[in-house]
Amino acid sequence: MKVHLSSFSVPVLATCFCLLMAPSASAASFAQRHPRRAEVNHRERHQQLRIANGIRNGSLSPAEVRQIESQEAAVKRQERREVRANGGYLTRGQDRQLNRELNGISRDIYQDKHN
Repeated sequence: MKVHLSSFSVPVLATCFCLLMAPSASAASFAQRHPRRAEVNHRERHQQLRIANGIRNGSLSPAEVRQIESQEAAVKRQERREVRANGGYLTRGQDRQLNRELNGISRDIYQDKHN
């Protein structure tokens, strides 16, 4: 039996392509859940909640939020570059460095919320 590509619809071909790509997608989700990377991502989410709380209750000014968000974005870009360079993972040294940077941002959030 011959099957002609013209007999397949675009959605069917797209689904087949997605199924072929599934192993790499699961590998990416595994790397996303790697303990060092998960810790950094958890800290970033927690700090975002603290920033949102500061905005809600008025303890953070718009200028403070812009400055903190800029720092957060820089750390996220750094994490992505390092993860990309290491096949989806962070080394211990990179993890320590990112955590030091997140500690500094955390102190900034605290000081800005309490000034």
